[in-house]
Amino acid sequence: MAFPPAHILVGFGAAEVVRAALPLPKWPARVVAASLAILPDADIVIGLVGEHAGSAYHGTFTHSIFATLVVALVARVVAGKRWGVLAGAGYGSHLLVDLLDERGKTNVLLGWPFTKEYADGLAKVFPIVPFEQGHGAVPAALSLFRPEVFSQLAIQTAIGAAMLGGLLAAAWLVRRARASG
Repeated sequence: MAFPPAHILVGFGAAEVVRAALPLPKWPARVVAASLAILPDADIVIGLVGEHAGSAYHGTFTHSIFATLVVALVARVVAGKRWGVLAGAGYGSHLLVDLLDERGKTNVLLGWPFTKEYADGLAKVFPIVPFEQGHGAVPAALSLFRPEVFSQLAIQTAIGAAMLGGLLAAAWLVRRARASG
């Protein structure tokens, strides 16, 4: 599973690709898409609030195409078609990043509510971050400062930055094609 920095960077890049095709204000679009790129992981909070472990719901209904469509539809109804497209791209970018997990079998339940089968990864791109799990939020957070954990998090962030670079290049190409066409 990728951590928030990678999700935020890819969500930011998704905003730029959408903005290249549809007129949207720069910073609001970037902030919305990057925020929505980490929203699927709110399912961890749902687990913490309930009587379950924080990861009890992680990778369930919030990590589905259905959830992506709901977010896009709500944004469309509230703010219009362009914002709906942006919301779908930002939220959906989270699923794409999670489908690039090194584990192979992902935490993405793409077909929910129609299937409870987790998707296989598309490629092993994002390394596993071996942070402390199962002993509470504080030990998990503190484990991020261990060298072996921090280095994997840094690698994930660098990969997210490289993906951002690719998305910015794609946005530039779209803008150039629109200007010449």
